[in-house]
Amino acid sequence: MKKVLYILVPVLFFVIISYLLPNEKATTETVSVPMPVDAVTRVMTNQQEWGKWFPGSKSNDTTYMYYEAPITIHKVLMNGFKGTMINKDMEISLDFSFIAGKNARTDFTLNTVMKLSYNPILRFKQFLSLNAAEDDSKRLLYQIQDYFSDVLKVYGYPIEMQKVPNSSYVSTKQTYDHEPTTDEIYALIDEVNEFIAGVEVKIVNFPIMNVFKEDSTNYTLMVAVATERDIPSSGKFMLKNMMLGNIVVCEVTGDKTVIQKCNEAVKNYVQDYRKTSPAISFERLITNRRTIRDSTKWRTTINYPVFQ
Repeated sequence: MKKVLYILVPVLFFVIISYLLPNEKATTETVSVPMPVDAVTRVMTNQQEWGKWFPGSKSNDTTYMYYEAPITIHKVLMNGFKGTMINKDMEISLDFSFIAGKNARTDFTLNTVMKLSYNPILRFKQFLSLNAAEDDSKRLLYQIQDYFSDVLKVYGYPIEMQKVPNSSYVSTKQTYDHEPTTDEIYALIDEVNEFIAGVEVKIVNFPIMNVFKEDSTNYTLMVAVATERDIPSSGKFMLKNMMLGNIVVCEVTGDKTVIQKCNEAVKNYVQDYRKTSPAISFERLITNRRTIRDSTKWRTTINYPVFQ
């Protein structure tokens, strides 16, 4: 009888202790990222982009394998998602949300509820691993934070805020009944360079350009070349002064399609950060496209002057 009691009493004690343990544990963790909420929303609400930023490998449309823990996404919201993670036989509900923070930042919050089993043995085992499961949930949040702290990952291009390098420009423009060709662009740049050479002023940067589509058939090409000092306007050659303030810059290598996508990303960046512009955006032609015909090798910077 005593032997039975020696076995039964500890078992009963263990069962009672197990049932005295909490049914679940809730946690909340909040972090901040230096990214405007519009940029976060645009990426997170596009489920085609989830494979880029959601940690782990994608198993199917709703499930990701996060290390050895499967995560099922139940609902995608305009400001987050709800899901479930199975971590070491423990079900953890995930409620991720984000809101606009101060100074063009976004605050991420992850609420978790770790649910313990009714099985006393498994319940006690899960209780001992609660801290490890909580750390895994936080790691998920921190990895999402890392992704959305990177401008290159969020916008797809290395967009930077810089200072306008040159103030003095000589510019000219011309209208065409078609989109200007590479040779036509450089022919107009050559005219500007020849005018500058005639007044013996030094050129100090690569040429810039912009093409405007006036209507269904007409295009206006504007080109400009930076000089070491102002040159008075003469005929078709105009003095243009650029404010030596802030400018959003992104360098890209590729053809017109790549350049256009980069241009769109820069525009999104400017809008997301609520910047206003004192001048039109333009392309700076780092590569001489006339001598390097392979458009996949064209180096171009997209430039968007902005106020602070």
